[in-house]
Amino acid sequence: MMAEMAAGYVGEKHVEDFLERIGKGYPQPRVVEGPRRKFWYKDDLDKAMNMALPSAPRLVDKFQAKMAERRAARRARVKA
Repeated sequence: MMAEMAAGYVGEKHVEDFLERIGKGYPQPRVVEGPRRKFWYKDDLDKAMNMALPSAPRLVDKFQAKMAERRAARRARVKA
């Protein structure tokens, strides 16, 4: 998200306040396409605000586990 949206996401009233705290309380932008086009990822901002849940399984991990489970069941049926 761009600076305006990132500032609102973290609860800053002004974009300037958000930009002043970059590198101190908030992370550097992940993508920089020029001096005025900078993008922050939601995950990075969540980590800065201690909102990230590292122990929660990601959706991709759940999907991969389910697929592995199905493959194992198929292999067991073929062997029987």
